[in-house]
Amino acid sequence: MNALKPERRRMKVTLSEPKQPLRVCCGSYFCMTTEDKTVPLPKMTKYLNAATFGMLLLADAVLPTWATTSNRQEEVFQGVARDERGEIAYTEEHRMIYQDGRPQRNETRYRDAQGQEIAVLNSNFTTHPYVPSYSFEDRRFGRQDGTFVDGAWVKIYGRADQNAPVQQERVRLEENMVTGQGLHLYLRDHMEQLSKSDDIQQVRFLVPLEGRDFMFRIRRLDTASEPGTVGLNIEADSWLLRLVAPKLEVRYDRETRRLLSYRGASNLLNADQDVQNVTITYRYPN
Repeated sequence: MNALKPERRRMKVTLSEPKQPLRVCCGSYFCMTTEDKTVPLPKMTKYLNAATFGMLLLADAVLPTWATTSNRQEEVFQGVARDERGEIAYTEEHRMIYQDGRPQRNETRYRDAQGQEIAVLNSNFTTHPYVPSYSFEDRRFGRQDGTFVDGAWVKIYGRADQNAPVQQERVRLEENMVTGQGLHLYLRDHMEQLSKSDDIQQVRFLVPLEGRDFMFRIRRLDTASEPGTVGLNIEADSWLLRLVAPKLEVRYDRETRRLLSYRGASNLLNADQDVQNVTITYRYPN
């Protein structure tokens, strides 16, 4: 089945190259300098790969037993990403806030092998658990993308690098839509169903840098050699898109629903600004 093209309303935005990092004004709209030019969103396969397959990097599922205040819980944990040579590409430091048992927001800081902070991702799940309002910035290249959920619409924005203009668009919030770290929450909430059925489940993955969503399919993997785990394969539903968009594999602890490992393309490009494949393992506090 080919990826379905969603119904959306395109907003014409006239922009110039921003003189400072993108920011949110009044909590909902983006401040940008304008000029007499309309800029379409880029259609770059490498950013589809990176954004689509790299945003699962949120790795907690159970309520922490520490750092608890009233109905608010907090947990800090770490992911270590290794490249195809087995060398450390970067680390992730996650800080997840829960309220009444549900994730509210997450802050992820990325550091290179030398410990230098290179990127940051902030996600807010209070408006929609699977389509969070998020902002991502890779400080090495000035690449940015993000979303803001506004009722039945999702405002999206992004720029490929510091020399590119910021683009903004608005798409309709569709059924079974996910984006960013919301994909992890979707998998966690549907793990019982996904782990017991060989049926393929579909989701619409929204990619801000592509200006649209893409249909993806989820199927379980054979984890007989790893008892107590659930393995899932996620890939594009369109055979044509599968030729250029790599698949990813994730494994969860069946009991705690914690993400144990991730294998696939990263949301962080390498030093040459190309997609890099990584294997990530996660460390949790005792």
